[in-house]
Amino acid sequence: MKFKQPQVGASLLEVLIAIVIMSFGLLALAGMTTASLQYSKIAQFQTIGVQMSVDISDRMRANTDGFKANSYNKTTVYSSSTAAITVPTCATATACTSAEIASIDLAQWRNALRSNMPGGDAYVQRDTVNTLAVDIWIMWTDVGLANGLAANAACPAAAVAAGTSAPRCLYFRAVI
Repeated sequence: MKFKQPQVGASLLEVLIAIVIMSFGLLALAGMTTASLQYSKIAQFQTIGVQMSVDISDRMRANTDGFKANSYNKTTVYSSSTAAITVPTCATATACTSAEIASIDLAQWRNALRSNMPGGDAYVQRDTVNTLAVDIWIMWTDVGLANGLAANAACPAAAVAAGTSAPRCLYFRAVI
C-alpha cells in the first residue's frame, strides 16, 4: 500500500499571501482614519466660522448706526498673523460713538477669530445694492490644502494677495 506524501510549504505560502492582503487593508484603514481626522477638523473650523459670523452679525444689529456708516467693513488682505489686535478705547469713557463701538467690536471679534482658528481672519463688506445686507468671509489657514485637499473658491479676490496661497474660506450673508 502506497501512502500519499503530505504537501509541504503550501500553508506557509497561504499565510504569506494572507499577510500581504491584510497589510493592504490596514494601510487603507490608516488612510481612511487620517482623512477622517482631517475632515472632522475642517468641520470643527466650519462650525466655529458659523458661530463667528453670527457673532459679528449680532454686533452689527446692536449698532445699526455703525453698520450704516460702514464702520464694520474689514476689506484688507488676508493675514494669517496670530498676534493679538489692540482693542481701541472710547474717547469719552461714558459715551462711545457708534464708530468707536464698531472698531471695538471688530477688534474683539478678530482677536476671537485668531485665537479660535489657525490663521483666523475675515473679510467683511456691506452690500452696495441691498444696503441692509453684509457679506462675511471667514478665512483660516488649512494644513490640508498643502496636503492635496481642494482649495475653497469662496474667497473674494480682493482678500487674497497675488502670489500667496489661498486660505480656506466660508461665505455668509447676513441681513441686518
